[in-house]
Amino acid sequence: MERLGLGSNKGHWLLTQAQDLVENQKVVQVDSESTVEEACDALIEHKIQSVPLYDSRSHSYVGMFDLHDLAAYILAKRETRAERTRSSSIGSDSGNSSPLVRKVTGSGRNIGGDMVSKISDLSHMNPFYSVVPETTVAQATQVFAKGAHRVAVMQDERTIRGILSQARVVRYFFERAASADGATESEQQLLDSTLESLKLVSRDVVCATADMPVVRALSLLESWHISSIAIVDEERRLVGNLSLTDVKYLARERQLVRGSCMELVRASRFLQGVQDGQDKAAVFSVRPQATLRYVLAKLIATGAHRIWITEPGAHPDPITTTPVGDSLVPPYAGGRRASVSSSSSQTVGVAPTSYAGAFGDVVCGVVSLTDILRLLAENAPKPPADPEYNYASMD
Repeated sequence: MERLGLGSNKGHWLLTQAQDLVENQKVVQVDSESTVEEACDALIEHKIQSVPLYDSRSHSYVGMFDLHDLAAYILAKRETRAERTRSSSIGSDSGNSSPLVRKVTGSGRNIGGDMVSKISDLSHMNPFYSVVPETTVAQATQVFAKGAHRVAVMQDERTIRGILSQARVVRYFFERAASADGATESEQQLLDSTLESLKLVSRDVVCATADMPVVRALSLLESWHISSIAIVDEERRLVGNLSLTDVKYLARERQLVRGSCMELVRASRFLQGVQDGQDKAAVFSVRPQATLRYVLAKLIATGAHRIWITEPGAHPDPITTTPVGDSLVPPYAGGRRASVSSSSSQTVGVAPTSYAGAFGDVVCGVVSLTDILRLLAENAPKPPADPEYNYASMD
């Protein structure tokens, strides 16, 4: 029997059921007794950013491991070593370590050697959210709009039917919006609105310099609860992008932890190119005059989760940045235009050249999948509510 209010109206994209968007999906999972390095290998191999942890003894899922957890783990490991160095220098044991540090100090193993279940949800950023198959996209979007990046669609208590992500929902909306009745008039108007009119430009942007230590950059990512940080030169011009996607390679290439932001980015792009057999662009950007429709097409085509907003010359608004180092960054593939053609069914006309950012532009904003889903949630017609439905978070 179909649940009241869930999937009963197939007209609007928000009323589509979650199970329809994860149909025939192969679920990747990792044994909870695997090491952090083995879990990172799974992320790299399958090109994913998180993986559910399965306890084979209890035949149940015990949590989710994602890249924010890895960043928090690396920071805790570094703090652990610093604590031990200080303790040995004064000849005493430090009892003032943070709970985060104490959680990963016991083993004394190198980065990547600890059991992955030990650091599941270490960052408290993306816990294991589970939903029933009949959950609507509207209900999932409400969760995503608050910052969650994915939910597990459960077949039953012990079986995951599929993982529904922010990116999958955005792609589905984009495809549906191509048809005449796939999106409302207000949603089409939203798609044709510029980033400037949507007030996504005049925002503080967290930035790093090319020579900033990786550990410092990870600290910024975790402190600001963001998944990507702009790399700028001394004039705040965008020259690169460091994201959590790059962080997973630290479990394999441990020496990069002691390097700079740009060293990690270059190594990550090289390793991704080796894996995929093609070059990887370092950074994508758009101008404030770009429409949301153009940005969506670019995000889908590149597989990115956020895109920088840039403009020529100095920007008067304050930008959250860090002290600039002495070394400048050589041209680093910035401003490459991504093709707006994708595997989606929507056809986007040739966009004005003013839409695409260029190398040397100044960072003046950022738009993420969370921002887009929040806009869609705020502007969408309200679907009928199901008073009996609640999504659950596995702690």
